[in-house]
Amino acid sequence: MKQLYMLLPMLLLSIGVSAQKLPDVQAKSILVPSNVRIDGKNLEWDSFAAENKRTNLWYTIANDDKNLYLAIKANDNETITKIMAGGISFTINTKGKKREQDAFIMTYPLIARASGNRGNMGQNRQRAGQERQEQSQKERDSMNLAQRKTQLAGVKEIKVLGFKQITDTLISIYNEHGIKAVAKMDEQGAYIYEAAIPLSLLEIAAGSSHEIAYQIKLNGLPNTGNFAMRANAAPAFGGANARGNFGGGGNANAARQDLMTATDFWGKYILQK
Repeated sequence: MKQLYMLLPMLLLSIGVSAQKLPDVQAKSILVPSNVRIDGKNLEWDSFAAENKRTNLWYTIANDDKNLYLAIKANDNETITKIMAGGISFTINTKGKKREQDAFIMTYPLIARASGNRGNMGQNRQRAGQERQEQSQKERDSMNLAQRKTQLAGVKEIKVLGFKQITDTLISIYNEHGIKAVAKMDEQGAYIYEAAIPLSLLEIAAGSSHEIAYQIKLNGLPNTGNFAMRANAAPAFGGANARGNFGGGGNANAARQDLMTATDFWGKYILQK
């Protein structure tokens, strides 16, 4: 009996840890919180529905009788850099097929990368590298966070494909279609993303019990020979890596390759009534 009492706290702790473990892909339908606001703040999503290992994202898909919602949180620097490079594509296939063909696709954020004279850019990178070496890690992280906040604040468009009622592929974040997307960096350096798409645009009836397939994809940097990704160059869209820049060594080459390779996963969802 004494041994049982000694083991009981350990068993309860084990059950609590197990209960907190999130699935890799969301396993249930969720009714969106009544106070939801698409503002890029992690207020309604304190507990996410899944933690996907492939993309290093926490996420929740939810709905009400008007919209389908997606909330995402990313903590690690490499994942955030990849998001800033090519945005997140949210694909919805209302036929339940795990394929992009004949699906609705929304991509956000779309961050313009720096351009300019290559010679001057080379000098600027060299100067920036010297300045980074003279800064503390805390100073580098602070500058990187400020740069990302500025870049996200400058995003004004959403890329859309497959929507019959929308003829343009780029629409304003202040569009008349009801599509919303906002992303911000919080003070701890985490990336917070929220989006909403009207069910009417997805041609889904409110209360439908039909299973849909969805894909969340980190597009990464398009492989266009961008000079900013050559050896000893820091990316021109999100600041240097938290441990330095991407230049030099096998680890740096692997980081660049990962940055230019899309990562994604698929799941299924049924509207919560």
